[in-house]
Amino acid sequence: MTWNCSYAQTGSVEQACATWSRAIDHMDGVQSNRTRKAVGNMRRDLARFRTCGLRCAVELDERARGFLTARR
Repeated sequence: MTWNCSYAQTGSVEQACATWSRAIDHMDGVQSNRTRKAVGNMRRDLARFRTCGLRCAVELDERARGFLTARR
């Protein structure tokens, strides 16, 4: 299945963003390469939805960017 902007309307992307947001909450204080890699991969996967302007993807990407910046 190819993800594109039309899938954003199904709700599954919003649900995924909510799940990742909770995961980032639980990663607070964790300093590991594994978590940085997972968050980086998530940002890569969200890119197509950010370009569609999907609000939850844009907001989650901002949180993820901050998470990665704080853990350099």
